[in-house]
Amino acid sequence: MVSKKIFSDFCLVGEDLDLKKNVIIEISKNGIIKGINESEKINNKNPLGKGKTILLPGFINSHIHIADSIGKEFGLNKPIKDVVSGPNSLKYKLLRDTDENFIIKGIREAVNEMLSNGITFFIDFREFGIKGIKLLKKALKDSPIKFKILGRQHENDDVFDIYNIADGIGFPSSSKIDGDTIKNILNKKPHTNKIIATHISEVKRENIILENILSEDFIDVFIHGTHFNKQDLLKIKKHNKKIVICPQSNGYFGMGIPPLKEMLDMKLEISIGTDNIMAIRPDLFEEMRYLYKVSKIRNPNYVLKSRDLLKMVTINAAKNFRLDKEIGSISVGKFADFFLINLKDSNFFTINHKNLLDLTVHRTTSFNIKKVYIKGRVVFEK
Repeated sequence: MVSKKIFSDFCLVGEDLDLKKNVIIEISKNGIIKGINESEKINNKNPLGKGKTILLPGFINSHIHIADSIGKEFGLNKPIKDVVSGPNSLKYKLLRDTDENFIIKGIREAVNEMLSNGITFFIDFREFGIKGIKLLKKALKDSPIKFKILGRQHENDDVFDIYNIADGIGFPSSSKIDGDTIKNILNKKPHTNKIIATHISEVKRENIILENILSEDFIDVFIHGTHFNKQDLLKIKKHNKKIVICPQSNGYFGMGIPPLKEMLDMKLEISIGTDNIMAIRPDLFEEMRYLYKVSKIRNPNYVLKSRDLLKMVTINAAKNFRLDKEIGSISVGKFADFFLINLKDSNFFTINHKNLLDLTVHRTTSFNIKKVYIKGRVVFEK
């Protein structure tokens, strides 16, 4: 039964993000899209029918460390090892020494910022083991945003306790995964839908480690891969593994530029994460624009399409984390998670809107996002 209809002048619909005009989205009481219709004329009595608007599927932030939002720019001009790597880093000291209530407030503020940028789902790599997982769940108990928690071992925590209460494991380094952990989790993994991910080749290429991990068939998602080469990517494709890149984080810490052209040439369905909030704003529009520019530096003649960039933060991200049956596109049967952009704002002013996807990717800021919906309910409004 349809309980709500949402109207927009333009809409990116389906798995290929097809641009449709004069679209009516029909939504059920439980927030599922029941119908998508193209109308000749929008009902101008509806506030969403006034002016020019475009509806985009909710963005998915494929990799983030949300709790360190309490330390914004504390790591500027400092080496990555000193800022975020290991128990003696600045990030860990901040999280140990800061009052829990302040960290919770920081998490909630970060969620508000993500919602204002059209992000409706995020994948968090959770520090501090069981305590960190419980802290995030407590902070977002009443929040509308959707998320997955990939926990990690801390001190005397048992990795299997973490595996059981989280949505999977997010290893800080692929070199720190011991054989017993691999063997025991592999025994449990076929009976769950949990994700195992790891940081890899962020600072330097880790060829031998990659080969070992692939031979164990243990990791589902690789984070960063900044220094992957063509041979690495061919192996990853052969084993059908997923890659999440974090372009701005790599730039912030001087780690390099991910091999985007090679990834796309191989048709790898990569997605994008914003990584540590203490270093990078959780804004996937900024990530897409940055990725476009640095990729042009590496390959000046390469044509990087706006639709491909948008897929990295919607379609691909949903597939990479096994969410594509429920979210990732504006499609019948999926949740009504999307956001509305006002194309009448001054930064979109142009002679025509023939290149609407390019305008949307390269000009949109949070100022232009007027409403964000999760399960058909408005969770952010400007």
